[in-house]
Amino acid sequence: MRFYLQAPGEILIAAGVLFFAFMAYAYWGTVVRESAAQRTFDSESGGQRRGAGQHLAVLSGLDDLAFGHSFALIKIPAFGSQWQFAVVQGSGLPELALGPGHVPGTALPGEVGNFAVAGHRVSAGNPFWRLPSLRFGDMVYVETKTATYEYRLTGTPVWVDPNDTGMLAPVPGHPGERPSQRLMTLITCDPPLTGTRRVIATGVLVRTRPR
Repeated sequence: MRFYLQAPGEILIAAGVLFFAFMAYAYWGTVVRESAAQRTFDSESGGQRRGAGQHLAVLSGLDDLAFGHSFALIKIPAFGSQWQFAVVQGSGLPELALGPGHVPGTALPGEVGNFAVAGHRVSAGNPFWRLPSLRFGDMVYVETKTATYEYRLTGTPVWVDPNDTGMLAPVPGHPGERPSQRLMTLITCDPPLTGTRRVIATGVLVRTRPR
């Protein structure tokens, strides 16, 4: 009888250890990989990312972007004065393991349409952990080699079904409508570990500062 009582307890303990090991990897293990990638981007950009990003790629169209390569910096003051990440091209798992990623097929920074950026809440440096806390009027800055684009959130984040791609349309939420504004959409998962829903925050371009 003692064996039968002891075995389930040992299984539960082992499961708990595995769960906490996974959590530790999700929070810290992937940070190491993401940090290494971000340092590589910093080196490739001439070690001046924290200055003005003078050596980021010049963009003339979507064909210029190679998957997994950085082309911009994103800064969100609401996440802290030191918060910034290199934005890579692509929003698949390999790209998002490096940092926030530009969703292919959406506009480039500053263009008419919808510049969409996806990022993890947990793992890869947890870049969008606090995305649900954003508020109307919060600013998002996107720096490229040619300009800094300043976006202001037009509302609070909304939660949508993972299959709802309408928020990626040139006019978010209105597929097929012709865009007239220069918009930005930030995307992450919720809850953090299961990702059964998506959190979406949308902003509009309010200023462009050429380099």
